[in-house]
Amino acid sequence: MSSYVLSLFLAVLACVIGGSLGGMILARPQTMLGMAGIADEDTPKPTLFAEGRALGGVLIASHGVAALYLGYQPRIGAAMALALAVAWLGAAAGRAVSAALDGAAGRYNNGAMVFNALIGVTLSLPFFQIGRVALRGVTSFA
Repeated sequence: MSSYVLSLFLAVLACVIGGSLGGMILARPQTMLGMAGIADEDTPKPTLFAEGRALGGVLIASHGVAALYLGYQPRIGAAMALALAVAWLGAAAGRAVSAALDGAAGRYNNGAMVFNALIGVTLSLPFFQIGRVALRGVTSFA
């Protein structure tokens, strides 16, 4: 298996994981938001669940479309996966800044920071395999 095919496979697998997380939030927002420590007694539940389900819908749609294009149009899919990778790496960086500024990060935050970084790196792999081709294609229209 070539490194290009492996990078596409791993990125599609990361998209499946991201979409699955979205599906879990969409189906069971109370459980997932409670695990993150967001669901508390002070926040009105319909508002909190609506925000959780909105995030779940975003994760399902974005990762599903990226996986679709990684399979059918790898150049476009690589660019879409890179955009998702930047979002996941941004989440990891935000968790790292929070841990540095707020003190004790806690077990959940540390694990989520590593998970966010790994998903981000995995999603960026196809772009680095065909990045020059994708960039050349974009600049050739100018």
